[in-house]
Amino acid sequence: MTEIRTKDRIFLAVVVPAALIAAYWYCWRSPANRQLAELQSREAQLVDAEDFPMEKRRAELELAEAKAELEAERNAPAPQVEVVAEAGASEAERERQALQIIRESGLAVVASEMPKVNAAPGSGKGGELLKATGLRPAPIRRSYTVDGRYPDVVKALKAFSERKMAVIPDCVQMRAAGRSRWTLEVWL
Repeated sequence: MTEIRTKDRIFLAVVVPAALIAAYWYCWRSPANRQLAELQSREAQLVDAEDFPMEKRRAELELAEAKAELEAERNAPAPQVEVVAEAGASEAERERQALQIIRESGLAVVASEMPKVNAAPGSGKGGELLKATGLRPAPIRRSYTVDGRYPDVVKALKAFSERKMAVIPDCVQMRAAGRSRWTLEVWL
């Protein structure tokens, strides 16, 4: 038997594995390169470089129109307040009207209270709207706990919006998961 020289051992240990790695790399990489070149050629056929400036201009025009529309909304005069507050309507009268709407909607009032963390009179969107009507005494926030179904709550909110009166709903929350108990906060 012939003895393997050191030079041959290095050749077998380094060059042969390197050649195998290069062959595998070429075989595996070559299909990916072909596929990539094919996809790039199809992309070049589908997308024309001249289309992008036109799309960019179209998007810029839409953006300019949206900005102009937003600016027009900001500069538009405030809508006329449609809530009619009777000059002599007291806080008790406004609460009576709110309770009447709640009952007509099929809800049962369980409790009525002023929230512990009550905003200053006239603060909040509903309070500001009522304050703009010149309502005396100043509008207050009132919280009602009611029993009823979701459609009844929606019916009550719709009735508040349809009747142009000095009662504005501010917040509605479901209180208990097992029963249909709701907390309805309004500005009176």
